Amino acid sequence: MDEILTASEAAELLKVHKRTVYRLAEEGVIPGNRIGHRWRFSKQNILAMVAKPELQAASESNGKSEAAAVVSE
Repeated sequence: MDEILTASEAAELLKVHKRTVYRLAEEGVIPGNRIGHRWRFSKQNILAMVAKPELQAASESNGKSEAAAVVSE
């Protein structure tokens, strides 16, 4: 079974601030689900997202964004 993360745990995994995780989740950059007022994230999905080189290339073509910085770390 896949490990489910809170926003704080996802932020720690991605080495970003918790508010950044919320913003990126709202924008659809980070895959997550809102349950009530709380966000939950699949560790496997976040790791897969970070590992995708095409996400980094797309972000860089639109200008260097924080999402690209997360992917490049």
